[in-house]
Amino acid sequence: MRLIESIAPFYILLMLLEILYNRFKKKDYYFYEDSLADLSLGVLSRIFDGLILLGLVFVYSELYKLSWGVSFLTKIFLSPSSALHWIVLFVLLDFLFYWAHRYSHEIKVLWASHVVHHSSEEFNLSVALRQSFVRNIGIGLFYLPLALLGFPVESYLIIDALNRTYQFWVHTRAIGKLSPLYESIFVTPSHHRVHHAMNPEYIDKNYGGVFIFWDRIFGTFCEEKKEPRYGLVSQLNTYDPVTAEIHVFRDLFSDLWKTKYKWQGIRSFFSYPSVRPDDLQPIMDRGVRDPKVWLNHHRWDIEIKSMAPQYRSKAGSLTYRIFLLVSFLIPTGFTLYFLKRMHLFSLGEVISVLFLLVLSFVSLGRLLEGERNWLRFEIPKYISWFVLLVYFFL
Repeated sequence: MRLIESIAPFYILLMLLEILYNRFKKKDYYFYEDSLADLSLGVLSRIFDGLILLGLVFVYSELYKLSWGVSFLTKIFLSPSSALHWIVLFVLLDFLFYWAHRYSHEIKVLWASHVVHHSSEEFNLSVALRQSFVRNIGIGLFYLPLALLGFPVESYLIIDALNRTYQFWVHTRAIGKLSPLYESIFVTPSHHRVHHAMNPEYIDKNYGGVFIFWDRIFGTFCEEKKEPRYGLVSQLNTYDPVTAEIHVFRDLFSDLWKTKYKWQGIRSFFSYPSVRPDDLQPIMDRGVRDPKVWLNHHRWDIEIKSMAPQYRSKAGSLTYRIFLLVSFLIPTGFTLYFLKRMHLFSLGEVISVLFLLVLSFVSLGRLLEGERNWLRFEIPKYISWFVLLVYFFL
């Protein structure tokens, strides 16, 4: 986690270089409001990541204590002082990431937490930061077997951070295909563009984090053959980060509430994302559990959607868009400041600040959509910020 925070300026530098490249080449890879939504979701994920990671580290450490037999062998043959320790762990973690990532597309409750990363219709480096605030739960649980294999938590955290860091640069359209040898082993921007596409032939492909050969081995590889259309089969058409975070969770619980087949509603949580209770499902899809069958039913409809114009809606004038940037930078600055000092505050103070930070990004989402709800969001937000600033600094 600290590694990711320490190289955040490098991420920003790469985004600025990509933006300059787009200007120079007269490309259209960024849209202002969408990128602010991406970055807002990135900050929101950092707010909750630390809290979730503490729980995962505790569970991981307890499992590591139970693995004394395997751990003994690991300490002999795969000691952290050995290069082999780091190589084996790097490959194993990426293997587990492949399955965590794949199941995050194939199991609806996991998709609900991962969908936010795919909900942008753009594809650029800012999309790499567009993460769910509960991402660590869905992915981290798949990494727990590493503890039972005897890899210490410090090693796990370092390799996890390196794995995430590698995945940042593949979220770009500025880099074409690389050498065939590299493309046969490692995930590249070309591979990952396919993964983020909603074209029928590209759906549920290229799950690898660092190594693409997992997809080749397990039959989920697809080469980029035409320009992808990015986003979801049912596009969000909003820049509101909160809607992006919760819309599939909302649909899941809404289906469970509405259906008369409650058991089917519960089962749909653990089924492919297209599965719904029979009384809420179109007739041709009732009982369909195979994603390939569902895709064949809807291929033409998805093809038509892939040709629709992108959702690009300016929130207002240039002055208003500058105001949006300030509305993003202020809570982001406070977030970075607070996260480094969170251990110094009481539980009540932490909850109050976290609530206000979340409220700030909820408000920003409304502003990005051009909704200027000053009485409902903005005025209470600024009053709350003033009260907290007086409380902490005066």
